Order: sequence, then structure tokens, then C-alpha cells
Amino acid sequence: MKRKLITAFTVILFSISIAGCGNADMEGIILEVTENEIVLSKNLSLDKYEEIQDKSISEIQEEEKGISLIFLTYDHAEEWSKGDEVKVWIDGDVLASYPEQAKAKKVQSK
Repeated sequence: MKRKLITAFTVILFSISIAGCGNADMEGIILEVTENEIVLSKNLSLDKYEEIQDKSISEIQEEEKGISLIFLTYDHAEEWSKGDEVKVWIDGDVLASYPEQAKAKKVQSK
């Protein structure tokens, strides 16, 4: 009985850990990093990034049409830098505002 319980617990624990390793919710290039926030562009080519990298977020919003931004709250934002290409897993819902807003559960190099 004890062995079945340990086996069942191990299977459940393994299943939970695998569930958290799914595909990323989005990919993009980091445009700005603050203390606990990352501003990410989801549809930006490296060539276009080179053109706009010195612009502020407000300038990008006003002048650059077609660039999709999302503000991500993330506890470890300081680990990342402007220009990093990343994959992001979202914790909860994405707020349908402009720019979109969400909480990042995990951020990983692309």
C-alpha cells in the first residue's frame, strides 16, 4: 500500500511539473526594462529593431504603426536587457489595453 501511494504521488508530481513546461505564449524583442517590468514587441524584426532602438516607448507608440507592444510585470526583469530576444510564458490573462499588459511567469532566451 505504501509503495502504491509513493508511486501515485510521484506520477502526480511529475505530471504537474511537465504541465508547466509547455510552449511559450509569445516571443519578441525587449525594448525597455525597468525595476519589475519588461516592454516587449511581439512582431518586430531585427532589422526594424535596429532602426528604432534609440527611440523611447512613447515615440514608438506615436510614430511606428504596426508594432505590437506588451508591458510585462516580471519579478526578475533585471536579468534582461534591451534588445534581448525572448520567449515568454504568461501568468493569467492579458489585459486588452494598448499597450497590452500581463504578468510574466517565465522569460527565457529565444
